[in-house]
Amino acid sequence: MANEHLRRRRESSLSPSGSGQPMTRAELAEAVNRYVWTTTGQHCHLDVNTLARYERGQIRWPSAVYRDGLRAVLGVARDADLGFRPTPRGKTAAPLSNPDSWVAQGASGPHDAQVGDSASVMSTLRRELMSYAPELDRLTQDAPSGETMRLRVAAAFTAYQAGHFEGAAAQATEALQALHPGVDVRVRALAYQIAAIVLSKAGHADVAWIAADRGVLAAESGGDIRVRLSLLRTAAFAMAAGGHREDALISIDAAARDFERHMARSRASASVYGTLLLSGAVLSANHGDPGLATTYLDEAQRAADVAGSDRNDLWTAFGPTNVAIHHANVAAAFGDMDVVLSIGAPLPVEHLPIERQVRLHLDIARAGIATGDREDALTTLVRAEAIAPSQVRHHPITRKVVASLIEAPPRGRSLALSRLAALVGIGAA
Repeated sequence: MANEHLRRRRESSLSPSGSGQPMTRAELAEAVNRYVWTTTGQHCHLDVNTLARYERGQIRWPSAVYRDGLRAVLGVARDADLGFRPTPRGKTAAPLSNPDSWVAQGASGPHDAQVGDSASVMSTLRRELMSYAPELDRLTQDAPSGETMRLRVAAAFTAYQAGHFEGAAAQATEALQALHPGVDVRVRALAYQIAAIVLSKAGHADVAWIAADRGVLAAESGGDIRVRLSLLRTAAFAMAAGGHREDALISIDAAARDFERHMARSRASASVYGTLLLSGAVLSANHGDPGLATTYLDEAQRAADVAGSDRNDLWTAFGPTNVAIHHANVAAAFGDMDVVLSIGAPLPVEHLPIERQVRLHLDIARAGIATGDREDALTTLVRAEAIAPSQVRHHPITRKVVASLIEAPPRGRSLALSRLAALVGIGAA
């Protein structure tokens, strides 16, 4: 149901331009952002699209900072005067009569063993990277063929994109253990890349950087500029994970400038280039630079236009949908949870790899916490855990959301919440 209260109030307010016309959505958004900055010092990014969703009734209970700004600019005293009421959204996950049922379905599922073996699997991968075993010893008649090596690396990326981080680590370890001087340098680079990605996500940034550096060196010798750019992105992410965010941003900027002229050569080139820019957008947001984050997102959208559709070249999962997901990621980094919900809630992502789907679910869950919809936050997190427990376990957002839910559990402390708490190592309250 449309929010006629808000629309009528806006249209009954005069444009600040002095034209005598009703205030536009763009003018209202700008006025709210200015009010919030003036009164709180907080940067907000309310935009026309989000306001349109307010007026269409797609978002019934904006976050407190936006409600305050809208009341002040439109001159009303109560949220109800603008048609805002704290009703559950129920848009961020499939209907669940009982979230615990998802736990029951997944309690003996195939991923539990992977999650339980996390420490040993990651330790094995770490040891392989730091062993410096001589590859010449592996160059025998029994050495795996080039096709076998490609399949092993592909299996590692496939496991990662399915949200099975331990499975990806195990596959990456097997690929690294089988490397020999006859392996295609591009396959070698990608083997190190998936090892670096998984280790970064699992909190092993120190060794992830070693893997990424070896991957870059291999890519440099291979002559494939797309593989090289992809490895530079992973190296930058490993830098940032290790606390060197400024160095990571410098690396991304240099790589983007160097590759930009190649971007339009093919859809695959646009995909690899666009994925680098998306990493730059998230790192810029985490560094507190909204202007640079927006610049990267805009350029990534241009690359998505060249790519033409959602693709998966070099396991990038790049395309218009992934750009939209990163818009939500960036908005979440700046605390604009209404933007997260307005983008993420209606966004169709079922066709993307599970890792991308779950990453969006995590931001929607923390947006639910921020906007007071704790039931929806729990439901969304349970849904994510049901399809990718390993990914959910390793992501820092999960721990923050679970901790917030434990402080004030929705409808009591359910089995689902208890399971999530155990998954991330938070003891009972």
